[in-house]
Amino acid sequence: MLNVLLQSHLRLNRGFRTVMVFEKLASQIKRLSLSSSCSGDYSESSDSSSTSEVKDPRDAIVQRPEDYSECRSLTLANGIKCLLISDGDQDELSDPSSSDKSAAAMAVKVGSAQEPSDTPGLAHLLEHMLFMGCKKYPNENEYDNFLSLHGGSSNATTDYELTSYLFDVSTEHFEGALDRFAHQFICPSLKKASVKREVEAVDSEYMEGLQSDTQKLEAIFISLIQPEHPFNRFTAGNKETLLEDVEEITHELRKFYDQFYSANAMYLCMVSPEPLDRMEEMSKVFEQIPNKKTLLLSWEDYPLPKLSCNFIKYYPVKDKTKLMLIWFLKSQQKNYRSKPNDYVSWCIGHEGKGSLLSYLKSKGYAVSVECGTSAGGFDDSSNFTRLDIVIKLSDKGLKMYRDVITLVFQYIEMLKRKLPCSRIFKEMEKIHTIDFDNLEAEDPYERVEDLVENMTLYPPKHYLSGPELMFEYNPRLITEVVNSLTPQSVTVVLQSKSFKDECLETEKWYKGKFSSGVLEQSFIGVLSRVSGGDFHLPDPNPYIPEDFDLKDITLEGPPSAPTLISTERKHKTWFHKDEVFEQPECFIYFHIFSKYVGRDLTTFALNSLNVVLLENRIAETFYPAKLAGLESEIDIQKDGWHFKFNGYNDKMMKFFRKLIYEVFDNDNKNTFNFTAVKDATIKSLKISNIKPQQYATELRKSLIYQDFYTSEAVAEAISQITECDIQRHKATETGPFFLECLGGGNITPEELKKYVNYIGKKIRLREENALSEHEFVQPRVFKFPVGRFVYKVPNTNPDDVNSVVVNYYQHDAVNFRDTVILGVIEGLIEEPAFNQLRTRLQLGYSVSVDNHESNGVTGFSLTVCSQANKHSPDHVNLYVERFLKWFEEYLVEMSGDCFASQMEEFIRAKLLPNHTIDEDMDQVWQEVVTQEYIFDRDQRMANIMRQLKKEDILQFYRNLFFEDVRKVSVQVIGNPEGTAFSSPSNDKNKAENGLSTETSETSVAESNDSLPNMRPLEMEELSAGLEDLTEITDVGAFHELCTLLPVYRMVAQVITVDVTNSGIS
Repeated sequence: MLNVLLQSHLRLNRGFRTVMVFEKLASQIKRLSLSSSCSGDYSESSDSSSTSEVKDPRDAIVQRPEDYSECRSLTLANGIKCLLISDGDQDELSDPSSSDKSAAAMAVKVGSAQEPSDTPGLAHLLEHMLFMGCKKYPNENEYDNFLSLHGGSSNATTDYELTSYLFDVSTEHFEGALDRFAHQFICPSLKKASVKREVEAVDSEYMEGLQSDTQKLEAIFISLIQPEHPFNRFTAGNKETLLEDVEEITHELRKFYDQFYSANAMYLCMVSPEPLDRMEEMSKVFEQIPNKKTLLLSWEDYPLPKLSCNFIKYYPVKDKTKLMLIWFLKSQQKNYRSKPNDYVSWCIGHEGKGSLLSYLKSKGYAVSVECGTSAGGFDDSSNFTRLDIVIKLSDKGLKMYRDVITLVFQYIEMLKRKLPCSRIFKEMEKIHTIDFDNLEAEDPYERVEDLVENMTLYPPKHYLSGPELMFEYNPRLITEVVNSLTPQSVTVVLQSKSFKDECLETEKWYKGKFSSGVLEQSFIGVLSRVSGGDFHLPDPNPYIPEDFDLKDITLEGPPSAPTLISTERKHKTWFHKDEVFEQPECFIYFHIFSKYVGRDLTTFALNSLNVVLLENRIAETFYPAKLAGLESEIDIQKDGWHFKFNGYNDKMMKFFRKLIYEVFDNDNKNTFNFTAVKDATIKSLKISNIKPQQYATELRKSLIYQDFYTSEAVAEAISQITECDIQRHKATETGPFFLECLGGGNITPEELKKYVNYIGKKIRLREENALSEHEFVQPRVFKFPVGRFVYKVPNTNPDDVNSVVVNYYQHDAVNFRDTVILGVIEGLIEEPAFNQLRTRLQLGYSVSVDNHESNGVTGFSLTVCSQANKHSPDHVNLYVERFLKWFEEYLVEMSGDCFASQMEEFIRAKLLPNHTIDEDMDQVWQEVVTQEYIFDRDQRMANIMRQLKKEDILQFYRNLFFEDVRKVSVQVIGNPEGTAFSSPSNDKNKAENGLSTETSETSVAESNDSLPNMRPLEMEELSAGLEDLTEITDVGAFHELCTLLPVYRMVAQVITVDVTNSGIS
């Protein structure tokens, strides 16, 4: 993946996952780990062995108090910087971070900025090629096959200054995976035949981004900065830039690798339950990577990017109206101890009283304000840090955009006049200290992904805490950032679908339509003289928690399953005791059943819009609670209301009562900013299917479910709703209700009763008007007729070349054994499907498989995202069918030992514990909300897996795909003449591109002896005949051929426990 183009989400206010927390006192650190004494240029190290001693205890790696993992920072003999984390049980402590998975990541301090200007995308192509075999393991699928066999996965990203690679695998096979991983860097194969295919993959990846507004805008910015700037380049690459001369590009790949892939430019992170000494021994294989003493380039002293204009109008793909104000600041990476950029973003992006957003809403100009800096790419580098203010405008705000810009500068002027505020810094400090101290353990894969990038930015002491902590208050640096936000240095971007006729310029690579201009000097003068307006700094936050004591909870029943502590005609209450994570957080989930909330499309749309309006109205009041770690989620489904509350338990009741009051008891109707919110909601629904894969998913569901409300239908229904309709609407009028609740975490059963009592009173929940179980709204599904069907729909964007084919094979009513077998098939087929359809045949960049359980019926899907100017959907469908026949033979040829080994990995993966309490609670809630209550589902599935034989899988496989076939091929068809840079090709000219006739060294299957030795699929084998499919032209008519199934659920036995005074009034 090309990280520089995919990092699209701003770190917004508290939404910064890089939370900001001050450095804790040494006494708070329960476990200090060894760190490297080396802090200089490791590439000059002449040591013959790794070093890891600590000369000063103050240099120990800073960890959170309850992090029982052990850490070691060291430098290998060849100069590679390493961070080793042993997350196994230490001192007989049961740490939830302990996992049977291990992971590793390598970051190379080189990226697109270093590639030759005449071969755009070379660094990205090299990232792809490192997966395609090496001298020790020459077969190009060896690495992926090994990981797939042992419960693993892998990924890589290319950025301007950094390229990262990572994988995870079962710990038993960690050393074997590390050996294969290391040899990718020691001596990659870089074969010409593989280069040809991977250029196709890079090209497909590029084409998938052609309809991304984020990528189009970034490409426009890049095209407008000074030509000599190192970041002024097309980083993705495509066939035009990489396939003109395969011989030459292969030579350039080797040259780039030889020059920049050096040990002194590399950072290695490993996370495993293995002991540190054992991990250090395993890391020695990486010492075979040569240290070429490569000069590590930095653009710290290079001039900042300067655009050739300061006012841009942009015509977007998605109908989103935005105003963006952008500044290129001096790089803030070295200011990580004080994070002045984050302080400024915190203030500008605040949503409470006196904020910029609060005023814009009151004027009807906007519905959201975001402020911050994205991670990496064209946002945060050694050369510059980009600060963006992004305002989602209403139609009125678009007309008054100059007023909106003026208000932004008034707020900035207020910040200048108020000067840095120590109270705000201390509040941020306190909030994020709490977050850091209670940070939950990540999955090893996610952990190495984050940490390896940290290693390139921070000293060893702060590898874990650098992005998380605020270490010092520096008002001078804050003032510098605020003073940099001037009208003279700003770039204004105005985005609207109404600019089609004005945007006559076209960016070369991503074809973004825009116009470039300048802000009038008179307007800049006005902005330079604004006052601070009526704005003020954020008020003190009343929701910051103070009590973090863990409650003593005594409850009977098995610890792994929730207990039904109360059940009556009007409600059920479940309590899930936490005996693993021990966090000062509580979780309270409610499902309020109602047969009226979604009884028809109009009512569903009214309730849905009302929730959006409610959230808009109360955002200002509850934003401080969100900052303090109190989260709420309100969702409308056809079966009723779904509420989720979670966060630190200390102030939860205060937060909960106020929010429920606003939902059910406040006569202040949700008409504030009505037009702007309604229009934004309609636009959001209409653009939800602009991505063809998402659209295909909705189309598939529309075939399966009875009375499925599509996004387009809901948007149309909302467009008919008036302000009077909202004023007449009252949430409690959607009763009668039945209430089901789940609570857990740091909360007692007695406290949970108080929450249930409160919400019960607000919805007027009584025995005599309770909804009975037979009245619950239950989604029903259609069983398809035996046959093969196709449902063809054009891409919602006529300019989009991308197509998606989802071949869905429906099975039958849900039962445990069949569900398990479908999961096993998914696990077995995933890697071969990717290898054959994506890597070998190059049908598209994305190939995926999934098994489905849709309210009582099971199924399986195989999805290929392709391009209409490369492959027709009919041919993609044919390739998929031929692959399924190929895979049948693959299963037949698979040895008993190989099958047993894979099943062991599936069982191991199924029984892995959850890494966070959030995951744990959500898994339990899924059982409650579906009313199946199978809380030991994973154990039951593992038990069935132990009984399965290969013959069971083969029999099921043949029945699903070749015998009693119930198939629909959902095809979202792109425009072959749509936006695409690469010259069109089709299936017949693949041989001319060298994709079908040349057989590389990998044409017989992979080197792992336990896998079937089979000839891979080739393009020419698939050229004859198309599948005979019956086309669906009317969904209603198709449903008449189907059987509407009764509501079906697998329901488990549950444990009921009487809690003292458990009655709920």
